[in-house]
Formats: sequence, structure tokens, C-alpha cells
Amino acid sequence: MSILRRSIQRGLPGGFDWGDNPDSAGTSITAESATTISSVWAATERYASTIASLPVGVYLRDRGVRRPVTRPRWLDHPQPADANATRFDLIHGLVTSVMLAGNGYLFVLFDDRTGEPVEVRVLDPRKVDIKRGADGAPVYMISTAAGVSSYSAENIVHVKYYPYGENLKGLSPVDQHRTTLGLAKATTEYAAAFYAGGAAPSGIVKVPGELTADQADRLRSAFKRRNQGLRNMQQVAVLTGGADFSPMQADIAKMQMTETMQISVEQVARIYGIPLHMLQASNATTSFASVEAIGIEWLRLGLGPMIARIEAALQRLIVGETTFIKFNTDGLMRTTTKERLEAYAIALNNGMLSINEVRQLEDRAPIGPAGDEYHMPLNMGIVTTEKGEV
Repeated sequence: MSILRRSIQRGLPGGFDWGDNPDSAGTSITAESATTISSVWAATERYASTIASLPVGVYLRDRGVRRPVTRPRWLDHPQPADANATRFDLIHGLVTSVMLAGNGYLFVLFDDRTGEPVEVRVLDPRKVDIKRGADGAPVYMISTAAGVSSYSAENIVHVKYYPYGENLKGLSPVDQHRTTLGLAKATTEYAAAFYAGGAAPSGIVKVPGELTADQADRLRSAFKRRNQGLRNMQQVAVLTGGADFSPMQADIAKMQMTETMQISVEQVARIYGIPLHMLQASNATTSFASVEAIGIEWLRLGLGPMIARIEAALQRLIVGETTFIKFNTDGLMRTTTKERLEAYAIALNNGMLSINEVRQLEDRAPIGPAGDEYHMPLNMGIVTTEKGEV
């Protein structure tokens, strides 16, 4: 096991970069450069941070009742040798890999005696390749400083964002939408260059007579050095020798830069299935009531499926046939204290919860045995009871 650990530790570089592939927008998009697009950064960060911050519990299903059990140590201390490695970083790194590369990988070391995981770490997706073995099972080829090491699926937890057919890897959102993301990146870069040039990027210097190529280059360089850029945009140009400068008109509004940027944000929101207002889009028109409804919809259709992927993958690391892992999303549904207390009142009055159970949900101490009683309205009876019977 120590050889295995040393081998995998040597091959864990930080950051993302899946090559330099130019798209039709004239720029190149990689998983690393895609995060320079603010909407992509916001979308991936929103998913990763939200899921990583959720409470996680391990439960036992006993006769249809969910009962909490002792949490495995790896869930809170994924890497015993690194005291700074936390569950938040583990889940955040896994979700980020899935959303950018389309694939997330966890390398797992097990205790030979108990069969329980003792170490769990996130792998860099660019260092993992998958092939089929002679028996048809996937073989994970992990590149390390010492070379390429092969591992079976027993030591690898693989999460796919978009499984496709018989492919061993999931489709990457960045690769599949390279042109869309490239346009967003190119628009941002063009706007930055436009304003860096003083919002008047070009013009024509007319001089009488003929100039050699060297003279034209020197004139062009001198004029740009003295008059181009934000610091020089208010400088007064002085031309001699009959030279004349004619600026080329460039109206950024006519080029629809703002509209293009807004459309890019909408496209990223569509790709990642995240509400537009969560990306702080200026064209997101929502009321307070609609924001709450949209948030619930995102939990059901966007965040929920991603949580289900993570739960299904981590289930392999939970020992026991009826034991399962679950992320608690109740906190995401909480709105105001008033609404929460009103919900508790309904549950108390209909015998769904006891006082002690409500206090436990609010992290308060029980009031004693009397708090374990369940109450119901006295003017209600059993449906099948005849009138007049007790």
C-alpha cells in the first residue's frame, strides 16, 4: 500500500490544461482558460461550493426507518497524512473536475484488514486515461512522475457528467461547447483590448510624399507609443512635416458588444443548467417570489442530479448492504425563521413531529420525556369509526 501511495502522490499536479485547441472564434479554450470566463467560473463555483458545504450523513435503513450511524473517518479526514485536507476540498475538487472535464476521479486506498477506505484523494483528469482490459473491465492509466501506472476500478471512483453510449469517459462541457465558450472569451478579450487602446483603437496618418518601410514603421511606433492606451488617450498629438491623422470610427455599441456578452452568459447558464440570476446577469428579471421558485427548480433539476451523481459514486465507499450516504439539502430549502416555525407548528399539530424532534432540528437540547409525546387535534377521529362510537 505504501508503494501505491507514493506512486499516486507523485502524479498530482495542480491546475487544469487540456491542450491548446483554437476554435472558430479565433481564440483557444481549455478547461483552465474557460474559468477566465466569469460566467463559467461562477457556474462551476456555485455548484462545487454549494454541494461541498452541504451536511453529509451516513445512515442505516432499518425497517423503512432511516437511522444515523457513525461516519467513516475518510469522510472528514480524506488524507491522514495531510491535516489540511478536508471534506470540503475533496467534494469541491471532485465537482469542479466533473463540470470542467466531464469526468471526476477519486483514488482510494483500502485497509486490507477491514476493507474500509483509509485515504481518498482527487485525481487530475488530464492525467487519467481509460482502456478496456482483456475481460472488458475498465483499466485506469494514471500518469505519474515515475511513469504510467495501471489500476482497476476497485481503486478508482469515476464520476461522469454526461455518459455517452459505450464510451468509458463522459463528454466534457468545455470540449462540446468550445465555440460557444470561445466566443465569450474572444468578446471579453476584444473589449479589454478596445478600452486598453483608449476606446479609439486605430487611425490613418497621412504624410505627403513617399516613405520607406523603415520610416513608416518608426512613425507608426512613435505615434502609438505617445498616443495609444488609457494613460495617453488625452494627450495632444503634434504632427509635423504636413502629416495628418484621421481616426477610424469604432462605435462599440454598434458592434453589439454588450448584447454579445449578455448572450454568452445566457448560453453558459443553459449549458450548466443554472438560473440566470445566480450568475449575476444584468438581464435577469426576477421577483423575490420567482427567485424562490427558481431556486427550488434548480435544486430539483440542476443541483439535485449532480448531488445524486456524487452520492451514487461515494456509495461504493460505504461499508454495509443497507448503509448509505446522503447529502442533506434541507438547509437550502430554508427561507425565513417565520416560515420555518410555521412548518414546525403544522408538523406538531398533526402528530408528525414531537417537541424534542423539532428542538433537535434547531440544534436545541430536549425538554425531557414529555417532549417525546406526539399530539393531534381532539376534534379528529379515525375515518372508519362510526358516528357516536369512541
